[in-house]
Amino acid sequence: MKLLKKWMSMVLGLVLILGLAACGGGNSGNESSMNDGSANENSSDKTSESSGEYDAEAAQATYEANCLSCHGENLQGKVGPGLTAVGSSYSKDEILNIIQNGKGQMPGNILRGDTEKEENVAKWLADMK
Repeated sequence: MKLLKKWMSMVLGLVLILGLAACGGGNSGNESSMNDGSANENSSDKTSESSGEYDAEAAQATYEANCLSCHGENLQGKVGPGLTAVGSSYSKDEILNIIQNGKGQMPGNILRGDTEKEENVAKWLADMK
């Protein structure tokens, strides 16, 4: 009986650790929002430019498969920040950097190095203004 309790405690602990890891690590929380207005001063010049051509359907499918659980079905935010106007605060290149390297509690390499998908989603999100 004691062995069963010990085993169940270990399984529960493992599930808890994996669940927390899926939504990112823990920085101090100072960078918890993508569109909190903390982008560098030159961003406003970059965000007014077009992000270039992209496949909106593919970008949305990539978002739904990889980002929706933290950023919400309608980009409204859940565990992660809302992205409905992220293009007003960040350029395509800044968004791409966040997708690749992470920021705050968001881990990097969400799309596992698929640069085509990363670029496409970054362009799509940069047009969210």
